[in-house]
This record gives sequence, structure tokens and C-alpha cells, in this order.
Amino acid sequence: MSGTTVICRDLGFIYDGDERPVIQDFHLKIDQNEWVAILGASGSGKSTLCQLLCGLLPRSGGGARTGEVLLDGMDPAAAPIADVAEAVGVLFQDPDAQLVQGIVEDEAAFGPENMRVTPVEIEERVVQSLTAVGLLHRRTDPVRSLSGGQRQRTAMAAVLALRPRLFVFDDACASLDAAAQANFLQLCHKLQAEGRTLITASGRFDDVARAAQRVIVLEGGTVVLDGPPEELLHRCGEQLVQLGLLPRPAGEAASAAGDQSVPAATPPHPAGRHAGTQIAAGSMSAAVLNGEGARLSAASPLLQIDSLTFAYPGGREALRDIEAVIHPGDWVLLTGENGSGKTTLSRLIMGLLPAPAGSIRWQGEDTKGMAVYRRAELIGYVFQQPEYMFTAPNVWEELIYSLHGGLSVKKRPELTAGQQQRAGFLLDKAGLTDRLQMSPYLLSQGEKRLLSIISQLMLERSLYILDEPTSGMDYAAIEKVTELCRYVIGEGSAILMITHDPELMKRHATSFIHLRGGKMSVQPSR
Repeated sequence: MSGTTVICRDLGFIYDGDERPVIQDFHLKIDQNEWVAILGASGSGKSTLCQLLCGLLPRSGGGARTGEVLLDGMDPAAAPIADVAEAVGVLFQDPDAQLVQGIVEDEAAFGPENMRVTPVEIEERVVQSLTAVGLLHRRTDPVRSLSGGQRQRTAMAAVLALRPRLFVFDDACASLDAAAQANFLQLCHKLQAEGRTLITASGRFDDVARAAQRVIVLEGGTVVLDGPPEELLHRCGEQLVQLGLLPRPAGEAASAAGDQSVPAATPPHPAGRHAGTQIAAGSMSAAVLNGEGARLSAASPLLQIDSLTFAYPGGREALRDIEAVIHPGDWVLLTGENGSGKTTLSRLIMGLLPAPAGSIRWQGEDTKGMAVYRRAELIGYVFQQPEYMFTAPNVWEELIYSLHGGLSVKKRPELTAGQQQRAGFLLDKAGLTDRLQMSPYLLSQGEKRLLSIISQLMLERSLYILDEPTSGMDYAAIEKVTELCRYVIGEGSAILMITHDPELMKRHATSFIHLRGGKMSVQPSR
């Protein structure tokens, strides 16, 4: 097997309606069997480049391309789809966007079937690709029953089954647990050993980037660094930190974040549940007000989970004997491998799945009879896929949607001064001030996640559940998420954060809940 040679000359691309190109003055040559890591912060053009390489842009996504893209001399935007599929296979940043069949094995078989591969070989490819991503035992399961990381691995299997000469993996590790990330790294080595060309894109200088032969760093759609990974780490470390591709040293990060107990640039709060209340991250000695205005001691739990066991229809048990307590001011990290039950637990808390009577209590009240809309007034929920949350045509309307519940502009009241201040503060902290009129769907993946977070923070709630909020983010964006979380902790709220990045968050947390096979262990963070 020989890999694909990639050549880009004077490449540029601008989306319809944009004023500036997202890719510009881009030159690239990748030899057969070379492994290149493309790195860049959110909005640097990584995903756009991946879609240009497979011809999706501008063929299906609109916009205008200038310059050349050649795969073994073939332009992917003009060549027959079958020829492009043999040359390049792409795992997109959002795997759900390329899952079309509904059953795991059907997803893996879909590409080869369309390429008229024989049934015997299709079965062989299905088994090999699902084995490679650790999902052969789930081959007959509905995709909707999988965790986010398992869906990402299903999409990966579908690309592997095509057996192209060039693999392009756009943030392939974003939703994967540590074991699955290690398996992906081994898979990349195996594909290169077979003679294929590899391009891996990421917002972090991670283990995959370190294993590549060559690293190319993008900023503003242009190449700013190009060289072997160890050379760039040695020669350009500070620049990589400034670009958000490497974490800041621990002492510098703490200094940049400011004092742990008092959020920087705190705006005036409108009168409400947390008015005038400041609680240090992890503090359990302060008090807040509950939804009825009565004072609630931080020693009294907001949320208590007792002997929670849950099975999906059909008998698959997802959780067994879960015990947990969350107090005001807590920052709890919920960790575990893909499919361990993390998202299931969060949905049970929110009432999106039916919890057994007596297993979940909110301020002492059994949530079994509590309406979902009432829980939503008390608990903010940020989905693992930010696109699932978007309802408005632009960033500003998405941000303030929860304040007016979808009322038309003519019917909804004017924002109060406090609401305006809070909106401006959140937009500034998320770095979205200049994106107000942009469609949420046109933001980079990191910007989408930040928008989904601040949209929930517009309303002060007692608890915020964040499902993989830092997935696929560069380190600069992760610092923004951390600062936003510290701010609402300072208001007296609690946070339950589902994460595959515990090392980045553990110094802020008050406790961990770790799930393995639906069972749990709890330990203090410090």
C-alpha cells in the first residue's frame, strides 16, 4: 500500500457571508507515508483545511476556494466521489455529522457497500475496523445507545473500513478516554506502517502530535511553524504556550487566573438568589439562598444520590449503587471511561431519564415527582454536543434565549441593566464579543462549546452540569472555561463537570466521582 501525496499551493478559502478568509496563503506538501500533525487554536482553520482536503469544501459546504489542492495530482473538489474516497478518508470533528445508518455495524459497512465491495470483503472490513476501535462487541447496537466517545470510535471505524491511502483525523481524541486515546495512537503507528499517509489535527500539542514526524502550526489560517515535534517543543515552547497549544506552567497559570477565591473583573450582580454572596472554590462554610428565598446552609446538600441503579429498556444496566452528595460551592469532577455511565447519571439528575423513586433528592425533596421544567430552573445543563442546544439564529440571541423563552422581539421585555452587564461579562470572558451576529453553527468547535456554557450561565442556578466542556479545546480556551466556572462557584453555585481532562481540572475540584462499568469510587481532590 502506498500513501497519498498531498500538495496545496496558494490555498485560500472564505465562507459565504464572511469578510475575511479562514485559510490564506497556505502552502503544504506531504509525502507518501508521511505523518503530519496540524495544530492550531480554535478558529485557526484546522477543520476547514481537513474539509478542503477531502473535497467537502467547497463542493458541499459552499464558500470560495482559491489556489490548488492536489491528492496524487487529483483535485478532490472536482474529481468523482469514488476516486476521492479511495484517496482520502476523513474523521470529522463532529462524528455525529457522519453517522447515517443507526446500527454500529451498518455504519462500518456503509462506505464499502457504496464502493461495491463484495459482501465477503465487507464483512472482513467491518470486523477488522470495529476490532481496531474496540467496538466489535457492540456491532449490533443502535448508535444512539452509545456514549459520545463510542460514537466517535464508530465514525472512526467507518473511515477505517474505506481503507483509503490518506487518513485525515480531525480531533479524533476529543471525546475519547485515556485508554482509547492510547489505542488511537497505536492505530496511527499501524496505519503508517502499512504505508498510508496520515494527517492528525488537534488544538493541543498532545501525545499524538509528539509521535508525528512533522508538526505544522496554524494561526489565522496561515502556517506559522513547521518542523519535527521535538525541535518545535525545544525551540518554540513559549510561542506554543501563547498560541494555546501547550499548557502554561502551573505557577504561571495560577497567576494568570488570578486569586482563586475572588473572580477577576466581577460584574455587579442583579438582585437574586446569590446576590452579594461570594464563596471560594471548594468552600463549604458559606450559605446561599434557595429558590424560595430561604437561607440554605452549605452544610446542607443541594443534591443527594442514594443507591441509584438504572437500566435502559432491554435490560442493559448502566449504573449500579451510585452514592454522591453535592453541596453549594462544590466543584465535582465526574470521570470514567467511555460508556461508564457518566452522561446517563447527568441525565437522570436532570430528569431526561426516569430515576427510581427515592434515589435522587434535591434539597431533601425526591426528584421523582419534580417536573423537568422546574429542575431546569435550578440546574443548568450543558450538553456534550453543543449543537444540540442551539435554537437561535446568532450568538447574541442564543446567549439571551433563556431570559425570554423564545418570545419574539416585539413581545419580550428589555434586558435589565444587570442582565446586560452579565451578558457583556460572559461574552468577554468567552472571547465571543466580536461574534454576536454570527450563526452559532459557523463558530469553531471550541467557540461553540464556550457559547453553550455561557448561554446556561446567563441564568443564576444552584447547580451547573457540564458534560465534557473542554473536549477538543486548546489550552487557552480551557482557561476561559476554568475562569467561568470559578466565577459561578464564587456566586455560590455548585458544578458537576464530566471530563476526560481531570489532570487539567483537579486543582480546582473539591472531589472526584469515578465510574467504572457503572459502579463508582469517590475520593477528595486534595
